[in-house]
Amino acid sequence: MVEEKDNNRQPGNISRRQFLKDAGIVVGGTAVSSAFFLSACGKEVEVTKTITTTAPGTTSTVTKTAADNTVTITKYTCPVCSQEFDSLAALKAHFDADHSETEAKKDTINLTINGNEYTDIHVKPHWTLRELLHDKLEFVDIKEMCSGRGACGSCSVLMDGRPILSCLTLASTCDGAVIETAYGIANSKHPLIEAYIKNHCMQCGYCTPGFLVTAKALLENNPNPTEADIRNALGGNLCRCGTYPAHIDAILEAANVKGGA
Repeated sequence: MVEEKDNNRQPGNISRRQFLKDAGIVVGGTAVSSAFFLSACGKEVEVTKTITTTAPGTTSTVTKTAADNTVTITKYTCPVCSQEFDSLAALKAHFDADHSETEAKKDTINLTINGNEYTDIHVKPHWTLRELLHDKLEFVDIKEMCSGRGACGSCSVLMDGRPILSCLTLASTCDGAVIETAYGIANSKHPLIEAYIKNHCMQCGYCTPGFLVTAKALLENNPNPTEADIRNALGGNLCRCGTYPAHIDAILEAANVKGGA
């Protein structure tokens, strides 16, 4: 059936069918709608309204008419609270007044390291915990010999009582954490220190801090480990000097001092 074209339709007399025919469509993230409206002189003018959101946080509204008139309205959206402003200056004033302190603290963390509190430590998003502790805070007992691949265990620390590889942990994720390094274990006079000395567990000593951290975590969770338990726990720690048997003797001795079998 062929629809007859109504050439006598008067401006403003839009049928329901015609209105639905001219209804808007949505393409991707841009909304486009067309309809016939009366201009000031009473003639039909087709108006196309396009709303496009661009990143970061700027919304532009462009209106085009048949006379090729263009009106552009730009809104500036706050990246923190999404509130809109008519000018960039207004957005900056809002940000400085309401969010500057929040953003200033966004790149800082607080840590408790070996019993001491460190507050408002500046960190960059790509820094690892090992970089922060060793390079920035100068805890030189945290080593690394696998170039940050998590393969040697030399960078091990205790975080909230759990042994972790600091070279694979982003510093920015550690806000509020309690960290213990080999320095902290030594300062607490843990029996492991004396046992490691007596059993000659180190030659060059480079890997020893990582072994101490892993050994303490083992004894905290298993006060009476077997030799198999110790071998399993130390499986992620490497020693180029090959002192592995001495570590087993030292940990068994430390367990005995702490009250194990």
